Amino acid sequence: MPSFSFPPGFFWGASTSSYQVEGNNNNNDWFLWEVEGKVAFSCGRAADSYQRFEEDFQLAKFLGHNSHRFSLEWSRIQPHEKEFNKKEIEHYRQVIYSLLEKDIQPIVTLHHFTNPLWFYQKGCWVNPYSSDYFARYVEKISRELSGLVKYWITINEPLVYIYNSYFRGIWPPGENSLRKAGEVLKNIKEAHLKAYQIIHKTNNKVFVSLAKHLREFSPCHFLNFGQNFVPAFLRNKFFNFELLNYFYKKKSLDFLAVNYYSKDFVRFSGGELFGKNCYSSHHQLRRNSLGWYVSPDSFFNILLRLKRFNLDIIITENGTSEERPELYEDFLRTHILSMVKAIKLGVKVKGYLWWSLIDNFEWERGFSPKFGLIGVDRNLNRTIKPFSYIYKNICINNLINYG
Repeated sequence: MPSFSFPPGFFWGASTSSYQVEGNNNNNDWFLWEVEGKVAFSCGRAADSYQRFEEDFQLAKFLGHNSHRFSLEWSRIQPHEKEFNKKEIEHYRQVIYSLLEKDIQPIVTLHHFTNPLWFYQKGCWVNPYSSDYFARYVEKISRELSGLVKYWITINEPLVYIYNSYFRGIWPPGENSLRKAGEVLKNIKEAHLKAYQIIHKTNNKVFVSLAKHLREFSPCHFLNFGQNFVPAFLRNKFFNFELLNYFYKKKSLDFLAVNYYSKDFVRFSGGELFGKNCYSSHHQLRRNSLGWYVSPDSFFNILLRLKRFNLDIIITENGTSEERPELYEDFLRTHILSMVKAIKLGVKVKGYLWWSLIDNFEWERGFSPKFGLIGVDRNLNRTIKPFSYIYKNICINNLINYG
């Protein structure tokens, strides 16, 4: 049976984020959002990984993982503007030790959507000093964890955060303002640039990036293709590559951290700058349980477009939520094989992390989506899913069979 062997040292693993798995994070804007009844679901204990991280990492090790991406909860580490919590810093140090003891490379994310209440109450990312507040947190934690972390991600999916929080208004603070969205983008750009410099100043031989969500935007080809091309072009320009181009020119990306899930078919809609998604049946692609189009070919196309940066790429999120178990295996295999095609054409992919290690809290969708390699029921019992054993074989052998 033909197979493809990945380069030595290739990263295999999965990702999580603090609010989505830890539980009892009650000092940030998402918790307030829930308390105020702005969302139908409450995170609560999540998957209780704050207490059970050792158990989860043992399962990751059993599944052959050699890397794991997770996020620090800023609101735990800095509960008040002028206070850093030594106990919580030590907790995350123990989390990292647990990974290192298992020969699992930690990839640490500093901001994954949630903000401390004190920061939120100061205007959050609209505040002109927000990048300075973030920089103080980054300086503290990068010094505390110096020598333990080689791969750092400053901010997860900044444009997704801005779009949902300041454009659509479905995440806190629930704004619908193009002006404020622009201010937040400016401040988050400054935050990443400052964090990049701080981490390199306080750590030796580290690699710093931010996690960029990418998807392929295609104009709906069924009706009004000419009109549909415009919003698809605008989405591709503003949501995919403009931010990467900016940071690349600023020399503040040591590698590319790529999150990919789906593609969108876009159609023109008067009065809406970026148009609307088209979900008509004339698009033949399968859709997952969330209604997202499954397109491994688009994953390949995105990777090929990243080749021009000539940077190492780590796929920091790729995954799906499905109704039928066999569809997880199909998604996993087809997307990894698309990644193989890109590698053969010279794209410098050096790692692949599934989203997510365990079933978790998926923001405004609650616990219904099931992305995990490991199932977690509401009694918090862990169960390895069948497709995870397929992934385990790939991870352990560092190869994939074509058959």
